[in-house]
Amino acid sequence: MSGTARKDPIGGLVTSPIATVGPTATLKEAADAMAADGLGLLVVTDPTGPSGVLSERDIVMAISEDLDLSEERVRDHSSSEIVTVDEADSVEDAARAMADAQIRHLAVTRDGAVFGVISVRDVLRALLD
Repeated sequence: MSGTARKDPIGGLVTSPIATVGPTATLKEAADAMAADGLGLLVVTDPTGPSGVLSERDIVMAISEDLDLSEERVRDHSSSEIVTVDEADSVEDAARAMADAQIRHLAVTRDGAVFGVISVRDVLRALLD
């Protein structure tokens, strides 16, 4: 494991803009969007900006509760806490934030605003390259 990769800024791992979903969308719509784009996390946005996140884990929990995904709303299953790191934080900082929060996706901010998402897979690739 290269010491350089561990200290590299995490912002370089963000390869595409954030994918968003509205709070009134159904879980089925959110799951379809995740599946279409191969995503594990959507940022929930309302007119004031990001208000939470919906992860694949949230959808799996709804399925395990035998809920109707075409009726259930994102707002009722998303987390209002958005765990973030700044784009200048290191890969190591991001890995630590994920481990501490026990999450697999992390929002990345620039000037205080969320601009991207990274996954544990992105962090592992950076550490192993």
